[in-house]
Amino acid sequence: MTVRNGLVVIAFGDVRIRGIMPEFACEILTPYRRFFSGKVESATFVTHDGQIEILANHESLVAPVGVGQLRLVVDGKVKRAAITEGFARVKGGQIDIFVDAAEWPEEIDLERAERALGRAAKRLATETLAWRVEASKRSAARAHNRIAVARGEPTQPSSGTL
Repeated sequence: MTVRNGLVVIAFGDVRIRGIMPEFACEILTPYRRFFSGKVESATFVTHDGQIEILANHESLVAPVGVGQLRLVVDGKVKRAAITEGFARVKGGQIDIFVDAAEWPEEIDLERAERALGRAAKRLATETLAWRVEASKRSAARAHNRIAVARGEPTQPSSGTL
């Protein structure tokens, strides 16, 4: 049990006791679709400084979003997704997250992600131009994240993914 902003948070693994955490509006948008729209108890994602968890009544904020897992607590249950670069805006009791891509675990083609990781690793082993090495690192980070989300594994924020 912890206290955050005067609220008692009781967590058991990935399940929080419903009714203790107030909800707030959350929109997650990609260039291709509205990925999520609804009420959440918290939203956790990767920024420059590591992971940040947004709760109801959070101060206004604009922050970059990096490659990593998005963790939403909806109706007391955790929902995870793979997301890529973008930014988040918290204002007026709502969070809007704009990212290049977002996928639920069941949407991820694991074989395709593993092939992408293999291609990125091959490029990293042979590439010498700095900008291509950085592009390959970003490709590898995206593929690794998609694989981890599809397998239900936690991922750690890594430097250089923003």
